[in-house]
Amino acid sequence: MKAQPKKPKALEFQSVSLWEQAARRDRVSFKTAMPGRNNFVIFSLSLVLFFAAFQSAATAQLNDRVPSQVENVTVDQKLGDSVPLDILLVDSNGQATKTGHFFDSKRPVLLTLNYSNCPVLCNVQLNALVEGLNSLSLRIGRDFQILTVSIDPKETTERIRETKSKYIEMLDQQPGADGGWHFCTARESSIKRLADAVGFRYTYDAKTGEYYHPAMLAFVSPDGVISRYSLDVAFPPEQTKLALIDASSGTIGTAVDQFIMWCFSYDADRGSYVLGAWRLMQLGAAMTVLVLLVTLVPYWIGRKRSARGSAAVDIMGHSAV
Repeated sequence: MKAQPKKPKALEFQSVSLWEQAARRDRVSFKTAMPGRNNFVIFSLSLVLFFAAFQSAATAQLNDRVPSQVENVTVDQKLGDSVPLDILLVDSNGQATKTGHFFDSKRPVLLTLNYSNCPVLCNVQLNALVEGLNSLSLRIGRDFQILTVSIDPKETTERIRETKSKYIEMLDQQPGADGGWHFCTARESSIKRLADAVGFRYTYDAKTGEYYHPAMLAFVSPDGVISRYSLDVAFPPEQTKLALIDASSGTIGTAVDQFIMWCFSYDADRGSYVLGAWRLMQLGAAMTVLVLLVTLVPYWIGRKRSARGSAAVDIMGHSAV
């Protein structure tokens, strides 16, 4: 058998070189098709910067739409201050009156500042108030009064009367509402004086003819002292009840209401009532003592009786011996 001729080394080297060249071409084409690590990092950073710039532009555009007047629209809570009782008003019947007419030293007053031509906020606030009042056990006129003063000095008596009729008609669960909810207009100087007294800050936009103002309910004592605030558009009826009882210094409401009032405390930052932790601890301690007394006193009495019976038996036994 003849030996196979050896392949020339030059050809073997040449075939390996061709294989390596093909592999190198594949690697080059793969690198060209897919971005490298550096390219991916640059792409990610560019994407992040794009969205950050977009968000900044959107925020700036949104801020441009917010009127500068709104920045000062708020309520400075003036708890403990008094409402001036000599501010001139005109009621829905066109009769001149004063703020003092609505404070009779007997019933607390729920004070609101609104205006009839308000496009949104006043309607939402007063509608929510009516809904809460309809589920309230306290009665308008009998237990408390409501005073709504328009912040628009141009509002007419006829317009304020229409607004009153609208909301009185909605109060189907408050039969005395017509004589207990008072709607009034006033001159600009009187409006500003009342607003300053309760910390109600608002502004007027001459271009739109609208007022920028907050939603506020001020609970005032029968003598005109500001007791509590509600700064939410909707105020739960149970919170309204607590605020009215608080403003009345306990002269309205049942014994159960007074007990509930004792358990809650007013949070000025939230503008609402919260369950007092200290009160809850006191109540828990009192209940614990009561349970112990109910449980242990009969036990002690039973032990004393048993001890007396045992002593009597011992005495009789010794006498018999």
